[in-house]
Amino acid sequence: MEQSGSAVGFREVDQDGKPVVERVQSEAGEDSTGTVSRGINPFIVVLWLMAAALIGGGVSAFLNANLAIGPSSGAMPLPFVIFSLAPYAILGGIIAVICLLLWHATQWQRRRG
Repeated sequence: MEQSGSAVGFREVDQDGKPVVERVQSEAGEDSTGTVSRGINPFIVVLWLMAAALIGGGVSAFLNANLAIGPSSGAMPLPFVIFSLAPYAILGGIIAVICLLLWHATQWQRRRG
């Protein structure tokens, strides 16, 4: 009799035939010392840093507003452009923080079951 090309999945069961999920999940997150170790997602760390940079950069552009508005030599000065984009940078940083907090909440909820 030939088998189909699909892989066979095995799962651990207890003495009554019920699947054992909790022990497998807890052992998968433990290292050799028995402590639970979670990997840190580097993309989430970068997003947190970018959100902080956007908010901090926007606030600093507002605090240095006196440098952005002044005499120019005919071309649009860079401090004025940065001052003009500051509200959008702050808004983007706040939206990123909200999205990251929602992501952390869903991950926490998924771990708690």
